[in-house]
Amino acid sequence: MSNNKTLKFLFLSTLLSLSFSVYPVTENSVSWDNLNGNEQKLLNRFKDHWSDIPEQRKKRLLKGAKRWSGMSSEQKKQAKNRLQRWKKMTPEQRQNIRTRYKKFRALPQDEKQRIRQQRQRFKSLPQERRQKLRTDWQNMTDVQREDFRHRLNERRAELEKMPPEQREKIKSQREMFRQKSRNMSPSEHRSARKKSMQRRNTNRVQRR
Repeated sequence: MSNNKTLKFLFLSTLLSLSFSVYPVTENSVSWDNLNGNEQKLLNRFKDHWSDIPEQRKKRLLKGAKRWSGMSSEQKKQAKNRLQRWKKMTPEQRQNIRTRYKKFRALPQDEKQRIRQQRQRFKSLPQERRQKLRTDWQNMTDVQREDFRHRLNERRAELEKMPPEQREKIKSQREMFRQKSRNMSPSEHRSARKKSMQRRNTNRVQRR
């Protein structure tokens, strides 16, 4: 794999996951001679004009090189797949991802952590389940997506209003459901979700 493609994989895999953290901008210069052999190999295409690259970009490139070096073969394969998906996107889809990335960087740290945890839970789902969720989301209209976000925020607000012990109980129940759902077929998962929503709606009515 060429260094150019490697760097693209690093950037895009991080961008699509919305978890890329950059080094803070400081006055300390990142010298080419201070890079180790592996970092210089990955970033070799920048060698001749390294001193002309802005410090912030240097640190991003170095962060990407370190991230790539620490990836397993499977993680590098996933990064390659993400690059292929990126290439297939329309300019509008790419711009939407860039916008989401900027919004993510502006979030408070605890909110970023919550999003990262959600992504980890998503990654733990069976491949078939993850693909179905992606397809369902892609097939939604803008109105349906906004309604989904609204309902999600409502649930989160309801959870925050509960006493700590009740909140922890519900979180525990949700985690148990997630563990069970990993071994469910799509139809079993839909049935379980339907029953869960019915119970939630019933409890909501009873509280009114």
